Amino acid sequence: MQKWEQIQGVYVHTPFCLQKCLYCDFASYAGFDMETMTKYVDAVCIEIARRSNILPVAEQATLYFGGGTPSLLPEKLLAKLVEALQKNGCWRQPAEVTIEVNPGTADLAKLRFFRELGFDRISFGVQSLNDGELRAVGRIHTAREALQAVEMAEMAGFTRISADLIYGLPEQTLQTLGTSLRALVNIGLQHLSVYGLTVEEKTPLAELVDKGKLQLPDEDTQLAMYELVQEYLAAQGLHRYEISNYAAAGQESRHNLVYWQYLPYLSFGSAACSFDGDRRFTSTAAVMDYIDGINIGKTTGAIEELTRETQLAEYLFMGLRTAAGIDLMETRQRFDCDVMLEFGIELEKFIKENLLILDDRHGRMRLTEQGMRFSNEIFEIFVK
Repeated sequence: MQKWEQIQGVYVHTPFCLQKCLYCDFASYAGFDMETMTKYVDAVCIEIARRSNILPVAEQATLYFGGGTPSLLPEKLLAKLVEALQKNGCWRQPAEVTIEVNPGTADLAKLRFFRELGFDRISFGVQSLNDGELRAVGRIHTAREALQAVEMAEMAGFTRISADLIYGLPEQTLQTLGTSLRALVNIGLQHLSVYGLTVEEKTPLAELVDKGKLQLPDEDTQLAMYELVQEYLAAQGLHRYEISNYAAAGQESRHNLVYWQYLPYLSFGSAACSFDGDRRFTSTAAVMDYIDGINIGKTTGAIEELTRETQLAEYLFMGLRTAAGIDLMETRQRFDCDVMLEFGIELEKFIKENLLILDDRHGRMRLTEQGMRFSNEIFEIFVK
């Protein structure tokens, strides 16, 4: 079977948090009790048994526990999810098993348990190493706790550790961003995900910014921050392998590459999205509706049938997010499409401006470093 005919990644969503961050519009919620968490995990285990045969699951399919805060789950509930995945053929010989951890929920015993359970990669939501910036956006941990969490993960046996970082935070400066970057590199992290802050509508952060209670860096400063991230991490040997992701060789997120390569993935839990190559299924985001639906034998959510044009467009702009770009031969195999024949006239402008490279020798197309900055303008070509 071709790789796009099998499930290559499995995702499990935990919607629970100790405290909702001010900028967050993800399907995560604070305030649920242990009884609800138990009912939720029971429902996810039922869903795993019910939906694990949508497509064959590749033996080395990656796994990712995200949220929310998966590290908030009690050990027995996390172990129950792992057991359900193993029992139903979703956890076999995975190439990678990642768990997201809020540094404010980490301790050495818990991290050792994660490692013993089979997780071999950990992703910390650090966001900043400046306590003022962390408080401004409602994070529950301090800079010191974040650094200690990384040290404890190493003590627990993790060799693949990643951290998320945000630039453009309220009151953030080039100096404080540089301090955060240097500290994370200096403690030996070999994978960083660095995102520009997006102020989503109807979040508490949007309201505070609109009322002038929080001030964001101006556009020129945010551009300088973007450039600082690119230049500093490249100088430290962390190559940019995707628009927002940087890694030492061999430390790339294999699970996220499943998404960027537009390969099938299977997801479980509320708000979780699955993709079989032709359609997407997204579960309801409401936790109690999800639990009730699973318990009566009804999977609640929405199915989106994808046209060939939509699939092709998504494959192209997802693939072009990566430094490797898209394989033109694979594009022909999967979608019967000659990219230059179908989009060449519009793409020629960006090739001439050195924002896009057509590599005939290797049969690939990719964005240049400068092209990644203007990626959305290029991606619009494929969305008709």
